[in-house]
Amino acid sequence: MFVPFDAGRQSVDASPPVPLARPRRVGRAALAALALVAACGGGSDGLTTPSGPGQIVLVTSLPALDVAREGRYEAWVIDAAGSFHSLGRFNAGGTITVASPVASVAGIEVTIEPPADADALPSEQVLLRGTMVGNRAELRYESAITQAEQPLRAAPGQFTMFSPSDNDSLGYPSHEEAGVWLFNMAPGQTAQKDYYVRVTQLQRGWTYEGWMVRDLGQVGAIWLSYGKFLPDWTGALNQPDDTGWGPFSGVIDYQRARLEDFPGDDWISNPLHLPWRTELALPLNLREKDAQGRMRWSHVITIEPVTDRGEAITTEHPFFLRPYVDPFGDLPPGVARTITFRAESLPHGTVTLQ
Repeated sequence: MFVPFDAGRQSVDASPPVPLARPRRVGRAALAALALVAACGGGSDGLTTPSGPGQIVLVTSLPALDVAREGRYEAWVIDAAGSFHSLGRFNAGGTITVASPVASVAGIEVTIEPPADADALPSEQVLLRGTMVGNRAELRYESAITQAEQPLRAAPGQFTMFSPSDNDSLGYPSHEEAGVWLFNMAPGQTAQKDYYVRVTQLQRGWTYEGWMVRDLGQVGAIWLSYGKFLPDWTGALNQPDDTGWGPFSGVIDYQRARLEDFPGDDWISNPLHLPWRTELALPLNLREKDAQGRMRWSHVITIEPVTDRGEAITTEHPFFLRPYVDPFGDLPPGVARTITFRAESLPHGTVTLQ
């Protein structure tokens, strides 16, 4: 739960912020006996709220994590010398109050620390960061998740119903409703006016991942990953993702065999006898409807910790950063589908010194 801070209690210095350059794992002071409480977490970590002056109040909109699989959040103070000091770990957002470990707070970061992490260094999975302006900082994903303080693109382009893995052998159209690919089928309708979807470059701790999701938002929703990918220096998605044609495309050497220059997958057959959901038949019908005539499939692009690379096929798990979500729709082959930006999935927060 996000708890807004009472702006009326603040005394903000109007002086301009000092830009922060995030150090690369230099020595950081490990703090013993820091007290921390999450107002929305009920103090489940067994920690207490400190009293007295020099407190940091951290308010975030972060959802609860699966601790065993995803790890925990950790907040960090950056001092005037650029060193990082842990404020402790927590499982979900809300309001956290903690004694400041330093006399001069230059900035704050919130990271995700993996389940096995036991060191006193921040991970590369930085979710939020902010520079103090007087006694307050706005925590944003720009420059934490993305590079160069850039926002995520509001109009990256189109996704396309397509099955290129068998079009050479069967001609076009073949099993077009069994594949999804990231390219602009109607480039004239996009800002870039070419075939390449463009997304914002990410910091090195993050990667994009594409999904087709059956019954999104319902209990028992099925998430099928079509691979992880990153743009080139211009933001263009002009290379295959890490699953190539897709493990269920019917192509034996699916990661290397004459690939398309776009991310995407086909779901046509299972010659490699990989684990597969018994609820789903191959070839997939991504225009499938339920008994009430509602479309069942959605297209989602998430942002994932880069440590998820190399996940075993069919064990992929979506992270909560889901900036692009669209119903697949009942459009026929050859009709472009627009990728829609969903800013509400992105984290934010504030820090106040008291």
